[in-house]
Amino acid sequence: MAVAVWRVLLVLLPHARGMLMDIGIPLHFSGLLNSSLHAKFFVLRPPPELRQLRGNSFECEYFGHMYSFEYMYTDFFEMNRQFLADSAEEADFVVLEHCVTYAYHVLRYGAGFNTVKLTWEALRIAQESYLMPLIHWAETTPAYQKSQGRNFVIVFAMDKGRVDYPMASRATQHWHAITTVGNGTTWMKRNQPWFRPDIASAADPCKGRSSTSKRRLVYYEQDVVVPVPTSFDWSLEAEQTEDRHLLVFYAASPNSCIRRAIADQLAASDDAEVLVIPKPIPKKPWSDFLFRSKFCLVPDGFSSISARLYEVLLHGCVPVLLTHAFHPPFETLIDWRRIAVFLHNSQVADAPAILRNISDEEYLAMHKQVARVRRLLNVHDMPFWIATNMELMQRKQPP
Repeated sequence: MAVAVWRVLLVLLPHARGMLMDIGIPLHFSGLLNSSLHAKFFVLRPPPELRQLRGNSFECEYFGHMYSFEYMYTDFFEMNRQFLADSAEEADFVVLEHCVTYAYHVLRYGAGFNTVKLTWEALRIAQESYLMPLIHWAETTPAYQKSQGRNFVIVFAMDKGRVDYPMASRATQHWHAITTVGNGTTWMKRNQPWFRPDIASAADPCKGRSSTSKRRLVYYEQDVVVPVPTSFDWSLEAEQTEDRHLLVFYAASPNSCIRRAIADQLAASDDAEVLVIPKPIPKKPWSDFLFRSKFCLVPDGFSSISARLYEVLLHGCVPVLLTHAFHPPFETLIDWRRIAVFLHNSQVADAPAILRNISDEEYLAMHKQVARVRRLLNVHDMPFWIATNMELMQRKQPP
C-alpha cells in the first residue's frame, strides 16, 4: 500500500512548485520552497545485528496510518530517490531509520503487555532494547562525528512525541525530531488564536486536569510538527458547502475533562442544528455527519492533538478547537486562525451561539482556506512532504 502511494507522489513532483503556490503558502516562501526541493537526505539504515527487539530479529513494517509514520517517513525517500544524497557526509539531513512505535505495539498487542501498567513497561523496553542501541550506533558514524548530530533527524509517531520516549528524547535533544505534537502552551500564548479575543472568558474548568498537565510535552526549537496521517482524502463532498445543515457536530468517547464537558453540556441539546454523540460511532455515519456539518468540535483527548483534527479538515468541516496546548503543524506555512475556530474550555455551553454568530461570509472564507491547504494535510500527497522539508530547512542548524 505505502509503495503505491509514494510512486504516485513521484509522478507529481515536477508540478510541486505550482501546487504549493495554489494552496495558500505565501509567495515569500518561494526561495525556501526552491531550497527544500533540492535538499538532500541520507537514510541511515542500522546493521542487521542491531535490528532486534528483546534479542529477536525485528524489521519495520507498515501497520496503519498514524503510528506507522516512522516507517512511512524513511520509505518516502526510498521511493523518491531524487531527494537522496550519495553519502551521509554530503547530506543536508541524516535520518535514522527506526520504528520504535511499531516495536511498542508488537509488545503491547503481541507479547502480553496490553494493560495500563504494562503499557509503560512496553514503552521502556521498546526504547531500551531496540531504539537506544540504534541511537548509540548512529553516534559512532563519521557523519555524526562531522556534525555532532545537529543535522540528524528522528521521527516519533506516538501520541505525545518525545515525551513518550524519554530516554531516546534526552539522547537526541540536539537532533531534529519530526513529531505530531509540539510545545504545548507556548504557541497558544504567543499567537493568541482565540476567536473573538475581546470576549472575556471564565476560568478553565479543566485546568490541571488534562493529559498534558500530568505529563508536560517535550519540544525543542529545531523540531518540526507535522499533521497526523489519516486514511481520508479530500473529495467532492468535502468541497461542497450547500448541504451542511448541521451547525456543529461531535462524536467520541468522553475520555478527558473537556470531552466530558461537551457530553454533559451539549449531548442533550434540543437545538436541531447541534448533534453531539457522547460515544464513538461507526466510520460511515461518522463521515456522513462530517460532510453535513459546518463546524466540528475538536477537543483535547489523551493528547493535545489527534487524527480527529485532520479527519475533520479533510471532510471540509471547519474545526473548532477546544485546547490550551495546541501547537499546529506547518506553523510557518499555514495561518491556522484562518482555517479553525479556537474556543476556551469555558465556552463549551456557548459554542453553538458563538458559531451561529459567524456570518456566512466568514464561514465560507474559512472553508475556502481549508480547501486551499488540504494537500498539505494529506500524507498521500506530495505537498505534505515538501512542506515537511520546508519546515525542516527553516530549522537547519549551522555546522
